[in-house]
Amino acid sequence: MRSFRPNGAGKSLAALSLCLGLAACETFFGESEAPPLPGERIAILETGRTVSPHEELAGVPVQLPPAEMRPGWPQASGSADNAGGHVALNTGPTLLWETSTAVGARDEARRPLTPPVVANGRVFVLDAVLNARAYAADSGTELWAVGTAPPGEHDGFGGGLATDGERVFVAGGHGQAMALDAETGRLYWRADLPGPVRGAPTLRGGRLFIVTADNRLVALNAQSGEELWDVPGGAEEAGLLGGAAPAASDDAVVAALSTGEVVAVRAANGRELWRNSLAALRRFDFGAKLSDIGGQPVLAGDAVYAASASGRAAAFALRTGNRIWERRVGSTETPWIAGNWLFLVTTEAELAAMDRRQGLVRWVKALQRFEDPEERSGEYRYAGPVLAGENLVLIRSDGQIRFHSPETGEAVLGIDTGDETILPPVVADTTLYSLSNDGTLRAFR
Repeated sequence: MRSFRPNGAGKSLAALSLCLGLAACETFFGESEAPPLPGERIAILETGRTVSPHEELAGVPVQLPPAEMRPGWPQASGSADNAGGHVALNTGPTLLWETSTAVGARDEARRPLTPPVVANGRVFVLDAVLNARAYAADSGTELWAVGTAPPGEHDGFGGGLATDGERVFVAGGHGQAMALDAETGRLYWRADLPGPVRGAPTLRGGRLFIVTADNRLVALNAQSGEELWDVPGGAEEAGLLGGAAPAASDDAVVAALSTGEVVAVRAANGRELWRNSLAALRRFDFGAKLSDIGGQPVLAGDAVYAASASGRAAAFALRTGNRIWERRVGSTETPWIAGNWLFLVTTEAELAAMDRRQGLVRWVKALQRFEDPEERSGEYRYAGPVLAGENLVLIRSDGQIRFHSPETGEAVLGIDTGDETILPPVVADTTLYSLSNDGTLRAFR
């Protein structure tokens, strides 16, 4: 089952395309063209920007923290702070089981938008029409399924899950949050939200933190569903499918908004600490109309890390919001932090390793961007990475799970699932899980 398919038949899965055109000026009726104005010509549209290794880091070894055996993956990015780390996984995992979660994609927008969560030997999935489902982690056997639509309403889309092992928390496109019993699916509580939700909630310190589609940051009491506080946001005219789950510590919550803003508030009361922007620096930057931060912000130590689709990645001081560094590199994925290194998939289909203290690039590896490179057709997307079993694990949109060396970025292994997906891998109890667009859940060990 393990193979590389550089020219496979995967379909294009562009989440959102931007088309920019410039009309050329021509002369009419044979009139002579005016002479060009003097001065240096500077392009106002930058396309195809890439990152380059920094000479100061040449030869510096990429040292990783020891691999940690994690029994669960209770949040969208593994933990409430989205801080990554090094997860234990066997070398060259093979298929353990696969099962259909019953409902997959109905169209480009109606598909599972957040990965599974795992706790206490159960895998929880929110399918394309917002049914919450539980499966046995060792066999894939379905344990229960619950529709989350409010009474009188039908299926929706968007949203995600978090769990503490005893309860499963759902926030979704119906504009409601709910808590279910992890063992039986029984409803504990249901609460109205200010609007629909596209991303997963984050659970920390007995509070559930949720970002709505119009960028409101809401905190609920995880025990009762009571609203604790609400920070107003603002709608954005264009954005990516899905949304970013907040990053939370005991004291602070950091939310990434579709406006390109990063906002930090106090976890206890929602009081704003600071607000900064990763939107395009100039109006005419390629991607300026798409300022969305699709990946989760990351809380690691005393810093916040985030990247936007409009071409900016940065580290901020958690206390003040001051920029520690900023680089001209875009991403729609969550940065993965391990030790002193930050690993990132860029919008230019590159995998990069950066020194997270300075933002300097150690290495960059170009990934196959198109199914047909000569015709530049069938564009691939890459979800991840996750550092697991001493490899950076990505999932390509045609369903290929790819393993890359964290020392060089070189590909070392590929597992072809054959099903399209846009979701990153999940690793718990030395098992890797993937969820495809058609609703197929797979486990590899």
